Amino acid sequence: MDLKSKSYRPQVGQVKISDAFWSGYLKNIREVMLPYVLDKFEEIGYAENLISVAEGRRGCHNGPPFADGLLFEAMRGASDLLADEYDAELDGRLDRLVALTRAASDATEDGYLNTHILLECPQCRWGECGGDLVKYHDFYNQGALVEAGVSHYLATGKTELLYSAVRAANNICKNVGEPPKRGVIPGHSLPEEAFVKLYRLFRDHRELDGLAAEWGVEYDEYLRVADFWYAARGKYTPEKGNMTPRIHYMSPEYYQNHLPFAEQRYATGHAVRAPLCYLGAAAVAFETENEGYLAALEAIWENVTKKNMHITGGIGARHEIEAFDYDYILPNDAYLETCAAVGLAFWAGEMSLLSPHAMYFDVFERALYNNVLSSIGADFKTYFYQNPLENGDGHHRWEWHSCPCCPPMLLKIFSSLSSYIYSYRVDRHGRPSVFVNTYIGSETELCGAKIVQKDRTFRIDSCGHRLGVSFRIPEYAKDFKLILNGRSIPFIMRHQGYALVERVWYGDDLLEVSFDEPVRVMAANPRVRADRGRVCVTRGHTVFCAEGIDNGGEVDLELAAEPELRVEGDRIVGRRSDGGELTLIPFAKRCNRGSVDNGDRKMAVWLRQAGLPDEDTLARLAGDGLYFEI
Repeated sequence: MDLKSKSYRPQVGQVKISDAFWSGYLKNIREVMLPYVLDKFEEIGYAENLISVAEGRRGCHNGPPFADGLLFEAMRGASDLLADEYDAELDGRLDRLVALTRAASDATEDGYLNTHILLECPQCRWGECGGDLVKYHDFYNQGALVEAGVSHYLATGKTELLYSAVRAANNICKNVGEPPKRGVIPGHSLPEEAFVKLYRLFRDHRELDGLAAEWGVEYDEYLRVADFWYAARGKYTPEKGNMTPRIHYMSPEYYQNHLPFAEQRYATGHAVRAPLCYLGAAAVAFETENEGYLAALEAIWENVTKKNMHITGGIGARHEIEAFDYDYILPNDAYLETCAAVGLAFWAGEMSLLSPHAMYFDVFERALYNNVLSSIGADFKTYFYQNPLENGDGHHRWEWHSCPCCPPMLLKIFSSLSSYIYSYRVDRHGRPSVFVNTYIGSETELCGAKIVQKDRTFRIDSCGHRLGVSFRIPEYAKDFKLILNGRSIPFIMRHQGYALVERVWYGDDLLEVSFDEPVRVMAANPRVRADRGRVCVTRGHTVFCAEGIDNGGEVDLELAAEPELRVEGDRIVGRRSDGGELTLIPFAKRCNRGSVDNGDRKMAVWLRQAGLPDEDTLARLAGDGLYFEI
């Protein structure tokens, strides 16, 4: 990784999506899912918790200890949607929630805002006096407030929520660090990246200087605390008896506190906490240029993507603690929480800023277009909490879950999607270049150029200056070409998996990114016991599955040795070993048809195939990879 040359993402709202699939999808996220989620949070009393704190009540907290964080995450998603497209009704609804948050914050002496603790056990701050930082989510709740405050300011220019966020962050900075401060690590990651965002906001937005002085902002302190939360891991633990409070839920590995971060080399613990931890570490590494963090991130990335990731982009196989298992333990009935896949996509996007390598957006797309999209029903209200690769008759989406953590995370990834389509990089000589990370119809202005993308065709106007534009070559692409005004043009591979063209771009030029997306039959490394003797069918970034409703109520199917797979609309049809026909649909569209009772909802991703090579041959083909084409 070359930290002297850095990549950046455009802000939410700087890229406008105009895409055959995503425009309609995001309209439903905005108009159906978002109000449904906010209505539910108000209905079950999460906003009422803020009112109770503001009015000085005690007891009667609604929901789990992390209820505040879920509400604030939803407010962050709503703010990003507002930045993308202004809506007066949504603006007003956010104003009401912001006012409740401000009232609760103002009712506290120092800005500490965790309504569960304030209402039920005020002596338990920071895990003290019988408190538990893993269970009570002190830092997660307040970190979610910080990221919501940053997003709301960037979307609206309003500072009321940002003020409450700053009060909470300043109080954390006052209390957290090496002795005599409290040596405490977040029991659930999220605040690490949020503090980096707050640092960047006050560093880069000079219009806030006056308020910063008034509010006592020392923005370097936000980065100091975020860095402390990585440098101090493994140093302050219950086993060593020197953590200010004793965090006793599960083990230090559960919340990635088993070693100083620079010494960590494999993914461990809760599969939502983990990618959010690594996301924050990537953000801290970007700002501090900490080579130790970079080495850890690269090793953990390889461990996740080559030994612990399902082909759908799902992570976290273990049911009982929603966690990673041993390497290559990837059962098809695995847990694979929706939030974990969202966290993986966020982490992949952040890693691409440290090193523009196409593999990061290969994983981003794998998680987004399969595990993440599959979690939401066609009604944009029901959703899966778990996303296994096989299920029986009874598997169905929730109307609501007792732990409603998935909807806010989904709102966050979809509301910020536009900011991942492109990035830009400034080299050590100050020269900018643009990266096209994923092919979603859109318009933007970056690095002095106007860019319009539609159906993998581009019109780029660099306004008279020479500009490098790098186009990602997806891992599934065959026969990749760049065609300018009808003629194939050469490109160079300055960054792995990206095709770079440097020229003066003119607005009347038409550049087409051309590649084939053939149907592929994929196998897993034989070390994955669950998938031995089985294959998976993919096309492009899409994983396909068999549903009972299309296959006579059965999904325990065997493909013919030559299955003659063909594309029919959004389906793939092929031949079974018994001579019959089988139909496959995108994994993301599963469980949207049929009843629970008649076998229609049976589903399987991995299918048997006749005539597969022996395990030794498959092992040679796999090498050190996890999934490969046969």
